[in-house]
Amino acid sequence: MIMTLEELTTLDKLNEAFAQCSRISQWKESTQRYKTALLMNNTQLQEDLRNGTYRTSPTNGFELSERGKLRHIEAPAIRDRVIQKVLCKYILVPELSKPLIYDNYASLKNRGTSFARKRIAILLRKFIQEHGEDGYILQIDIRRYFDSIDHGVLKELVHKRVHETPEIMDLIDHIIDSSMDRGLNLGSEAPQIFAIYYLSPVDTYAKTVRRVKYYGRYMDDIFILSESKEELRDILAGIKEQLIGLKLEINERKTHITKLRRGFTFMQIKYNVTNGKIIKRPTHSKIVRERRRLKKYKILYDKGVISELDIRNAYKSWRNGVVKDCNACKRTISSMDKLYDSLFPDKEFYCRCGREQIIHNTFRKEQLWILENAL
Repeated sequence: MIMTLEELTTLDKLNEAFAQCSRISQWKESTQRYKTALLMNNTQLQEDLRNGTYRTSPTNGFELSERGKLRHIEAPAIRDRVIQKVLCKYILVPELSKPLIYDNYASLKNRGTSFARKRIAILLRKFIQEHGEDGYILQIDIRRYFDSIDHGVLKELVHKRVHETPEIMDLIDHIIDSSMDRGLNLGSEAPQIFAIYYLSPVDTYAKTVRRVKYYGRYMDDIFILSESKEELRDILAGIKEQLIGLKLEINERKTHITKLRRGFTFMQIKYNVTNGKIIKRPTHSKIVRERRRLKKYKILYDKGVISELDIRNAYKSWRNGVVKDCNACKRTISSMDKLYDSLFPDKEFYCRCGREQIIHNTFRKEQLWILENAL
Protein backbone atom coordinates (compact mmCIF):
# COMPACT_ATOMS: atom_id res chain seq x y z
CA MET A 1 0.00 0.00 0.00
CA ILE A 2 1.45 3.35 -1.04
CA MET A 3 1.91 5.84 1.78
CA THR A 4 1.67 9.59 1.24
CA LEU A 5 4.25 12.01 2.60
CA GLU A 6 1.62 13.42 5.00
CA GLU A 7 0.94 9.94 6.38
CA LEU A 8 4.65 9.23 6.70
CA THR A 9 5.49 12.47 8.53
CA THR A 10 2.84 12.69 11.22
CA LEU A 11 4.00 14.07 14.56
CA ASP A 12 3.25 10.74 16.23
CA LYS A 13 5.66 8.95 13.87
CA LEU A 14 8.34 11.65 14.24
CA ASN A 15 8.06 11.68 18.05
CA GLU A 16 8.24 7.89 18.18
CA ALA A 17 11.27 7.93 15.88
CA PHE A 18 13.04 10.44 18.12
CA ALA A 19 12.38 8.28 21.18
CA GLN A 20 13.98 5.30 19.43
CA CYS A 21 16.93 7.33 18.10
CA SER A 22 17.69 8.91 21.48
CA ARG A 23 17.84 5.67 23.47
CA ILE A 24 21.58 5.29 22.99
CA SER A 25 22.46 8.98 22.62
CA GLN A 26 20.63 10.67 25.47
CA TRP A 27 23.95 11.82 26.90
CA LYS A 28 24.77 13.86 23.79
CA GLU A 29 24.31 17.62 23.99
CA SER A 30 22.69 17.73 20.55
CA THR A 31 20.09 15.13 21.57
CA GLN A 32 19.29 16.91 24.82
CA ARG A 33 19.01 20.26 23.04
CA TYR A 34 16.63 18.76 20.45
CA LYS A 35 14.57 17.15 23.20
CA THR A 36 14.08 20.40 25.15
CA ALA A 37 12.02 21.72 22.22
CA LEU A 38 10.92 18.39 20.77
CA LEU A 39 7.47 19.44 19.59
CA MET A 40 8.75 22.61 17.95
CA ASN A 41 11.70 20.82 16.30
CA ASN A 42 9.58 17.98 14.94
CA THR A 43 6.94 20.42 13.74
CA GLN A 44 9.62 22.34 11.84
CA LEU A 45 10.99 19.08 10.44
CA GLN A 46 7.49 18.11 9.36
CA GLU A 47 6.99 21.44 7.58
CA ASP A 48 10.37 21.18 5.81
CA LEU A 49 9.55 17.69 4.60
CA ARG A 50 6.08 18.54 3.36
CA ASN A 51 7.19 21.81 1.72
CA GLY A 52 10.07 20.11 -0.07
CA THR A 53 12.65 22.35 1.68
CA TYR A 54 14.22 19.63 3.82
CA ARG A 55 17.99 19.40 3.53
CA THR A 56 20.30 17.21 5.57
CA SER A 57 22.48 18.90 8.17
CA PRO A 58 26.31 18.65 8.31
CA THR A 59 27.52 15.35 9.71
CA ASN A 60 29.92 14.73 12.58
CA GLY A 61 32.98 12.81 11.37
CA PHE A 62 35.15 10.54 13.53
CA GLU A 63 37.26 7.38 13.30
CA LEU A 64 36.11 4.03 14.65
CA SER A 65 38.06 0.78 14.95
CA GLU A 66 35.88 -2.13 13.89
CA ARG A 67 37.29 -5.68 13.92
CA GLY A 68 40.80 -4.23 13.74
CA LYS A 69 39.96 -2.00 10.75
CA LEU A 70 39.88 1.79 11.08
CA ARG A 71 36.70 3.17 9.54
CA HIS A 72 35.66 6.77 8.99
CA ILE A 73 32.17 7.43 10.34
CA GLU A 74 29.97 10.37 9.39
CA ALA A 75 27.25 10.56 12.04
CA PRO A 76 24.15 12.53 10.97
CA ALA A 77 22.42 15.15 13.10
CA ILE A 78 19.57 13.98 15.31
CA ARG A 79 16.87 15.50 13.04
CA ASP A 80 18.27 13.56 10.08
CA ARG A 81 18.35 10.36 12.09
CA VAL A 82 14.69 10.90 12.98
CA ILE A 83 13.53 11.02 9.36
CA GLN A 84 15.82 8.11 8.43
CA LYS A 85 14.27 6.09 11.25
CA VAL A 86 10.77 6.81 9.91
CA LEU A 87 11.75 5.94 6.34
CA CYS A 88 13.47 2.71 7.38
CA LYS A 89 10.65 1.55 9.65
CA TYR A 90 7.75 2.17 7.29
CA ILE A 91 9.26 1.93 3.80
CA LEU A 92 12.90 0.95 3.28
CA VAL A 93 13.30 -2.05 5.58
CA PRO A 94 9.88 -3.63 4.78
CA GLU A 95 10.41 -3.27 1.03
CA LEU A 96 14.16 -3.81 0.60
CA SER A 97 14.34 -6.78 2.96
CA LYS A 98 11.71 -8.82 1.10
CA PRO A 99 14.00 -10.03 -1.73
CA LEU A 100 16.97 -10.68 0.59
CA ILE A 101 18.03 -14.29 0.97
CA TYR A 102 17.96 -16.03 4.34
CA ASP A 103 21.75 -16.27 4.46
CA ASN A 104 22.19 -12.50 4.40
CA TYR A 105 23.37 -11.80 7.90
CA ALA A 106 24.19 -8.13 8.49
CA SER A 107 22.19 -5.30 10.10
CA LEU A 108 18.74 -6.89 10.07
CA LYS A 109 16.41 -7.96 12.86
CA ASN A 110 17.32 -11.39 14.24
CA ARG A 111 20.57 -11.24 12.27
CA GLY A 112 24.13 -10.21 13.17
CA THR A 113 27.55 -11.68 13.84
CA SER A 114 26.38 -14.47 16.15
CA PHE A 115 23.73 -15.55 13.65
CA ALA A 116 26.31 -15.51 10.85
CA ARG A 117 28.70 -17.68 12.84
CA LYS A 118 25.94 -20.15 13.66
CA ARG A 119 24.85 -20.36 10.03
CA ILE A 120 28.32 -20.96 8.63
CA ALA A 121 28.81 -23.74 11.19
CA ILE A 122 25.47 -25.29 10.18
CA LEU A 123 26.22 -25.06 6.46
CA LEU A 124 29.73 -26.41 6.99
CA ARG A 125 28.39 -29.35 8.98
CA LYS A 126 25.79 -30.17 6.33
CA PHE A 127 28.39 -29.90 3.59
CA ILE A 128 30.74 -32.31 5.40
CA GLN A 129 27.91 -34.81 5.92
CA GLU A 130 27.07 -34.67 2.21
CA HIS A 131 30.51 -34.35 0.57
CA GLY A 132 33.10 -35.15 3.24
CA GLU A 133 36.09 -33.03 4.21
CA ASP A 134 37.70 -32.77 0.76
CA GLY A 135 35.76 -29.69 -0.34
CA TYR A 136 36.78 -26.08 -0.83
CA ILE A 137 35.59 -22.69 0.35
CA LEU A 138 35.60 -19.54 -1.77
CA GLN A 139 35.82 -16.31 0.23
CA ILE A 140 35.10 -13.02 -1.53
CA ASP A 141 35.69 -9.49 -0.32
CA ILE A 142 34.68 -6.30 -2.14
CA ARG A 143 37.30 -3.60 -2.49
CA ARG A 144 36.35 -0.48 -0.47
CA TYR A 145 32.72 -1.51 -0.51
CA PHE A 146 31.01 1.38 1.30
CA ASP A 147 33.15 3.99 -0.45
CA SER A 148 32.52 2.48 -3.90
CA ILE A 149 28.72 2.21 -3.95
CA ASP A 150 27.48 4.17 -6.95
CA HIS A 151 24.54 6.49 -6.25
CA GLY A 152 23.03 6.11 -9.72
CA VAL A 153 23.07 2.31 -9.57
CA LEU A 154 21.72 2.36 -6.01
CA LYS A 155 18.82 4.65 -6.96
CA GLU A 156 17.97 2.39 -9.89
CA LEU A 157 17.93 -0.68 -7.65
CA VAL A 158 15.85 1.05 -4.97
CA HIS A 159 13.34 2.41 -7.51
CA LYS A 160 12.83 -1.10 -8.89
CA ARG A 161 11.72 -2.27 -5.45
CA VAL A 162 10.19 0.79 -3.75
CA HIS A 163 7.13 2.34 -5.42
CA GLU A 164 5.98 5.32 -3.36
CA THR A 165 4.80 8.82 -4.18
CA PRO A 166 7.22 11.10 -6.07
CA GLU A 167 7.74 13.20 -2.92
CA ILE A 168 8.90 10.19 -0.91
CA MET A 169 11.08 8.90 -3.75
CA ASP A 170 12.71 12.33 -4.02
CA LEU A 171 13.34 12.25 -0.26
CA ILE A 172 15.01 8.82 -0.55
CA ASP A 173 17.16 10.07 -3.44
CA HIS A 174 18.16 13.13 -1.41
CA ILE A 175 19.29 10.95 1.51
CA ILE A 176 21.35 8.81 -0.87
CA ASP A 177 23.01 11.86 -2.45
CA SER A 178 23.62 13.51 0.93
CA SER A 179 26.25 10.92 1.81
CA MET A 180 28.98 12.07 -0.59
CA ASP A 181 29.66 12.15 -4.33
CA ARG A 182 30.21 8.38 -4.29
CA GLY A 183 29.70 5.78 -1.60
CA LEU A 184 27.66 5.79 1.60
CA ASN A 185 28.34 7.26 5.01
CA LEU A 186 28.65 4.74 7.79
CA GLY A 187 26.96 5.82 10.99
CA SER A 188 23.27 6.08 10.13
CA GLU A 189 20.43 3.64 9.57
CA ALA A 190 19.43 4.20 5.95
CA PRO A 191 22.92 3.54 4.46
CA GLN A 192 22.98 0.19 6.28
CA ILE A 193 19.89 -1.15 4.54
CA PHE A 194 21.08 0.37 1.24
CA ALA A 195 24.42 -1.44 1.59
CA ILE A 196 22.73 -4.74 2.42
CA TYR A 197 20.40 -4.49 -0.56
CA TYR A 198 23.02 -3.26 -3.04
CA LEU A 199 24.58 -6.71 -3.51
CA SER A 200 21.23 -8.47 -4.03
CA PRO A 201 22.05 -9.10 -7.73
CA VAL A 202 25.07 -11.11 -6.58
CA ASP A 203 22.90 -13.13 -4.18
CA THR A 204 20.36 -13.74 -6.94
CA TYR A 205 23.07 -14.86 -9.36
CA ALA A 206 24.58 -17.29 -6.86
CA LYS A 207 21.38 -18.75 -5.41
CA THR A 208 19.01 -18.62 -8.42
CA VAL A 209 21.17 -18.70 -11.54
CA ARG A 210 23.96 -20.96 -10.28
CA ARG A 211 21.81 -22.72 -7.67
CA VAL A 212 24.56 -22.60 -5.05
CA LYS A 213 23.39 -24.44 -1.96
CA TYR A 214 26.11 -23.45 0.49
CA TYR A 215 26.30 -19.67 0.21
CA GLY A 216 26.30 -16.84 2.77
CA ARG A 217 27.00 -13.11 2.92
CA TYR A 218 27.75 -10.70 5.73
CA MET A 219 27.59 -7.24 4.09
CA ASP A 220 30.42 -7.52 1.51
CA ASP A 221 32.04 -10.71 2.88
CA ILE A 222 30.85 -13.72 0.88
CA PHE A 223 31.59 -17.43 1.28
CA ILE A 224 30.68 -20.39 -0.95
CA LEU A 225 31.30 -24.08 -0.23
CA SER A 226 31.82 -26.61 -3.03
CA GLU A 227 33.52 -29.93 -3.65
CA SER A 228 35.00 -28.58 -6.91
CA LYS A 229 37.63 -25.88 -7.16
CA GLU A 230 36.85 -25.44 -10.86
CA GLU A 231 33.19 -24.76 -10.06
CA LEU A 232 34.18 -22.10 -7.52
CA ARG A 233 36.46 -20.43 -10.05
CA ASP A 234 33.60 -20.38 -12.57
CA ILE A 235 31.20 -18.92 -9.98
CA LEU A 236 33.79 -16.29 -9.04
CA ALA A 237 34.08 -15.24 -12.69
CA GLY A 238 30.30 -14.87 -12.88
CA ILE A 239 30.21 -12.81 -9.69
CA LYS A 240 32.88 -10.51 -11.10
CA GLU A 241 30.64 -9.87 -14.09
CA GLN A 242 27.77 -9.00 -11.75
CA LEU A 243 30.02 -6.59 -9.88
CA ILE A 244 30.92 -4.78 -13.10
CA GLY A 245 27.26 -3.80 -13.43
CA LEU A 246 27.33 -2.57 -9.83
CA LYS A 247 30.57 -0.64 -10.48
CA LEU A 248 32.40 -2.63 -7.80
CA GLU A 249 35.68 -4.56 -7.79
CA ILE A 250 36.91 -7.69 -6.08
CA ASN A 251 39.58 -7.29 -3.40
CA GLU A 252 42.01 -9.78 -4.91
CA ARG A 253 44.18 -9.92 -1.79
CA LYS A 254 41.27 -11.07 0.39
CA THR A 255 39.54 -13.24 -2.22
CA HIS A 256 40.77 -16.85 -2.36
CA ILE A 257 39.81 -20.50 -2.58
CA THR A 258 40.96 -22.65 0.35
CA LYS A 259 40.82 -26.37 0.96
CA LEU A 260 38.62 -27.08 3.98
CA ARG A 261 41.21 -29.33 5.60
CA ARG A 262 43.63 -26.37 5.75
CA GLY A 263 41.15 -24.28 7.72
CA PHE A 264 39.85 -20.79 7.05
CA THR A 265 38.92 -17.60 8.90
CA PHE A 266 35.53 -15.94 8.73
CA MET A 267 34.44 -13.02 10.93
CA GLN A 268 37.35 -13.37 13.38
CA ILE A 269 36.78 -17.09 13.95
CA LYS A 270 39.27 -19.68 12.76
CA TYR A 271 37.53 -22.83 11.47
CA ASN A 272 39.28 -26.20 11.20
CA VAL A 273 37.75 -29.50 10.14
CA THR A 274 39.23 -32.58 11.79
CA ASN A 275 37.72 -36.07 11.62
CA GLY A 276 34.29 -34.66 10.88
CA LYS A 277 34.42 -32.18 13.75
CA ILE A 278 34.38 -28.42 13.33
CA ILE A 279 36.89 -26.70 15.59
CA LYS A 280 36.28 -22.99 16.17
CA ARG A 281 38.92 -20.76 17.73
CA PRO A 282 39.26 -16.97 18.05
CA THR A 283 41.79 -15.48 15.68
CA HIS A 284 45.17 -14.32 16.94
CA SER A 285 44.38 -10.72 16.02
CA LYS A 286 41.17 -10.83 18.09
CA ILE A 287 43.13 -11.99 21.13
CA VAL A 288 45.90 -9.43 20.64
CA ARG A 289 43.37 -6.57 20.40
CA GLU A 290 41.69 -7.61 23.63
CA ARG A 291 45.02 -7.86 25.47
CA ARG A 292 45.95 -4.39 24.29
CA ARG A 293 42.55 -3.08 25.27
CA LEU A 294 42.87 -4.44 28.81
CA LYS A 295 46.26 -2.79 29.17
CA LYS A 296 44.83 0.53 27.98
CA TYR A 297 41.99 0.10 30.46
CA LYS A 298 44.58 -0.31 33.21
CA ILE A 299 46.15 3.04 32.30
CA LEU A 300 42.76 4.77 32.24
CA TYR A 301 41.79 3.10 35.52
CA ASP A 302 44.94 4.34 37.26
CA LYS A 303 44.13 7.85 36.05
CA GLY A 304 40.59 7.58 37.39
CA VAL A 305 39.02 7.93 33.94
CA ILE A 306 37.17 4.59 33.98
CA SER A 307 35.82 2.45 36.81
CA GLU A 308 36.77 -1.15 37.45
CA LEU A 309 33.12 -2.16 37.12
CA ASP A 310 33.01 -0.81 33.54
CA ILE A 311 36.24 -2.66 32.74
CA ARG A 312 34.90 -5.88 34.24
CA ASN A 313 31.66 -5.63 32.27
CA ALA A 314 33.54 -4.91 29.03
CA TYR A 315 35.87 -7.89 29.54
CA LYS A 316 32.99 -10.14 30.58
CA SER A 317 31.14 -9.22 27.39
CA TRP A 318 34.18 -10.05 25.24
CA ARG A 319 34.81 -13.25 27.18
CA ASN A 320 31.23 -14.53 26.99
CA GLY A 321 31.20 -13.80 23.26
CA VAL A 322 34.30 -15.93 22.71
CA VAL A 323 32.90 -18.79 24.81
CA LYS A 324 29.61 -18.60 22.90
CA ASP A 325 31.11 -18.59 19.40
CA CYS A 326 34.10 -20.93 19.89
CA ASN A 327 34.34 -24.52 21.08
CA ALA A 328 38.13 -24.62 21.50
CA CYS A 329 38.97 -21.57 23.59
CA LYS A 330 39.75 -22.92 27.08
CA ARG A 331 43.48 -22.14 26.84
CA THR A 332 42.79 -18.67 25.43
CA ILE A 333 40.27 -17.84 28.16
CA SER A 334 42.62 -19.09 30.88
CA SER A 335 45.43 -16.89 29.54
CA MET A 336 43.18 -13.83 29.30
CA ASP A 337 41.87 -14.39 32.84
CA LYS A 338 45.45 -14.47 34.14
CA LEU A 339 46.17 -11.19 32.38
CA TYR A 340 43.04 -9.64 33.89
CA ASP A 341 44.05 -10.84 37.36
CA SER A 342 47.57 -9.45 36.94
CA LEU A 343 46.24 -6.04 35.91
CA PHE A 344 43.54 -5.88 38.58
CA PRO A 345 44.81 -8.21 41.32
CA ASP A 346 42.72 -6.82 44.16
CA LYS A 347 39.44 -6.81 42.29
CA GLU A 348 36.70 -9.42 42.35
CA PHE A 349 35.86 -11.18 39.14
CA TYR A 350 33.57 -14.08 38.41
CA CYS A 351 33.69 -15.89 35.11
CA ARG A 352 32.45 -19.03 33.49
CA CYS A 353 33.77 -21.22 30.64
CA GLY A 354 31.31 -23.88 29.54
CA ARG A 355 30.65 -26.08 32.57
CA GLU A 356 33.76 -24.88 34.33
CA GLN A 357 33.21 -22.11 36.85
CA ILE A 358 36.11 -20.08 38.19
CA ILE A 359 35.83 -17.78 41.18
CA HIS A 360 38.69 -15.34 41.75
CA ASN A 361 39.24 -14.09 45.29
CA THR A 362 36.11 -14.16 47.48
CA PHE A 363 32.55 -12.99 47.22
CA ARG A 364 29.82 -12.51 49.73
CA LYS A 365 26.96 -14.95 49.13
CA GLU A 366 24.59 -12.28 47.85
CA GLN A 367 27.22 -10.95 45.40
CA LEU A 368 27.81 -14.45 44.02
CA TRP A 369 24.06 -15.03 43.64
CA ILE A 370 23.64 -11.78 41.66
CA LEU A 371 26.52 -12.59 39.31
CA GLU A 372 25.37 -16.17 38.74
CA ASN A 373 21.91 -14.99 37.70
CA ALA A 374 23.34 -12.21 35.53
CA LEU A 375 25.49 -14.53 33.40
